[in-house]
Amino acid sequence: MNTAFDKPAGRVVLVVEDDYVLASDLASKLGDIGVTVAGPAPNVEQALRCIEESPRIDVAILDINLAGTMVFPVADELSRRKIPFFFATGYSRDVVPPRFADRIFVEKPLDKNAVYSALSDCRGPAENKPDRQKNHILSALSHRESEVIRPHLKPVRLAQGEVIEQQFGEISAVSFIETGVVSLVALSLDGSQVEAGLIGREGLTGTGLLEGDWRTPYNLMVQIEGTAQRIDVDSFLRLTHRAPQLRSLSSSFSRSLGIQISYTALANGRYSIEQRLARWLLMLNDRVDSQVLHLTHEYISAMLGVRRSGVTAALHVLEGERLIRSVRGKVIVVDRDGLILKAHGSYGIPEAEYERLMGFPLRDVDAAAKNTAYVAPTFAGSK
Repeated sequence: MNTAFDKPAGRVVLVVEDDYVLASDLASKLGDIGVTVAGPAPNVEQALRCIEESPRIDVAILDINLAGTMVFPVADELSRRKIPFFFATGYSRDVVPPRFADRIFVEKPLDKNAVYSALSDCRGPAENKPDRQKNHILSALSHRESEVIRPHLKPVRLAQGEVIEQQFGEISAVSFIETGVVSLVALSLDGSQVEAGLIGREGLTGTGLLEGDWRTPYNLMVQIEGTAQRIDVDSFLRLTHRAPQLRSLSSSFSRSLGIQISYTALANGRYSIEQRLARWLLMLNDRVDSQVLHLTHEYISAMLGVRRSGVTAALHVLEGERLIRSVRGKVIVVDRDGLILKAHGSYGIPEAEYERLMGFPLRDVDAAAKNTAYVAPTFAGSK
C-alpha cells in the first residue's frame, strides 16, 4: 500500500489508552516493527499535551472511553492538525459523532495484525475529502462513501407546490436537498395546516426510515423550487449498512430536525408575530443564497398560522425598524443581525444544535450567489 506505514521504522504513533497493561502491550508491539510511540496518554488532557508538545506525530490510535471521558476532543484536535487516526475500542460506531463515523475501527481485544493493517490503511482527512456537493450531508461524506452512494443518486427538479411525501403515505424515496426549501406541513383532522419545520441543503427527507418508520405524519411540500439528489428507499437503507458515516449523519439530521420542530412549537406558543416572522425569515435565509425572498402575505400567514392582517402589521414593524424591505410580493433581508435580535431568542438554539450534532454549520456562509431571487408558491391559508 502507498501509505506512511508501508515502511514503519521511524514513524511516530500517538497511543491514547487508559488501560495501562493494554497500552504497554500495544507500545511494545509497535516498537517491534520500528515505530516510535508518543505517550501512551491515559486521558484527554495528557493526549492534548502530547499533541501540543510532540514535534511530530504521523498517526494516532485512540481508545474511545478514557476512564469515563470520551476521546472526541482529541480527535477534533488531530483533525484540525490533519493528523490521521483510528479508533481501537470495544464500542460500536453508533457512539461517535458523524464527523468520525467513517474512521477505521479496530475492535478489542486488539489483534496486532489488525492494528498493523489499520496503520497501513489510515488516511488523513484531506485524503478522505470528496468532491464538493451542494447538499451538506453528501459533501461531508468521505471519498469512499461518496463513491459508494454516487451511482444510486438521481438528480431531480423540485417543483413549487410538489408534495414529495404525503401525510400517512409510504415513503418511496429519500431526497438530499441541494437548492430550494421543503416544508413539513402539519395537517389537523379538520384540514387546518401550518408549517412545522424546514429542510434545505442542510439535510434530507425520509428522516424516520432509520427508525423503521416508512410513513410520514406530515405533507412534505416544496415551498421554494430547487434541485435534489434522490435515491430509492431500498437502496438508501442497504447503503446505510455499508456507509456508516451516511447512516450517522442521516440519524443526526433526523435528531436536529426534531429539535427544530420543537422550537417552532415554542415560538408559536410564546413569541409575538413579529418575533416569529423574524425567526422564519432567518431560517429561510439560512437555506438559500439570497437576501431577496418572493413571499406573499397569504403565504406567510399560512406558514406562521396567523391571520393575513397580522402578517401585514408585522412586516410593517420589521420594515419600520429597517430590518427588511417589503414591497409587493417581496421581502428583502436588510439587517440579518437585527433580525436575530428581533427574534428575541426564538432563533439560534436549533441552529447551534444542528452544528453540534452534525459537526458543521447549517448556514453556508461562503455561498457565492447572494442575489438569486426565490419565489414561494401559493399556499392555502389556515382556517
